[in-house]
Amino acid sequence: MLYTIRGLSEGAKGVTIRVRVISKGDLRSVKTRNCKTHTVADYVVGDQTGIITLTLWDEMIKQVNEDALIDIENGYVNRFKGRLRLNVGRLGKITKAHDPKFPTSDQLMLLANARRKRWRRS
Repeated sequence: MLYTIRGLSEGAKGVTIRVRVISKGDLRSVKTRNCKTHTVADYVVGDQTGIITLTLWDEMIKQVNEDALIDIENGYVNRFKGRLRLNVGRLGKITKAHDPKFPTSDQLMLLANARRKRWRRS
């Protein structure tokens, strides 16, 4: 099943979705419970239905650039600091996609801002 961002919910697993990378956050180092240090980066990604934070670890960070269109396979969704996050874990996969009809980063931000304005008025 191909998901949309609007269709994502906490606890979703095996998520396959196509998203555009809107922006990349700073890299940070985190230590896991087993005392290993990893590099983590958060990205803002979107599709026609919304935007969400995508969290990538270590080698997957090198696979993704701003404005890239990517397909995520076997992702999962969790909630961190009160917000839904899309993740690509060890079993997930990222591939670059090509779809000239998919909205650009600028178009996705315009859509997201328009939705926010409508939501505030309600």
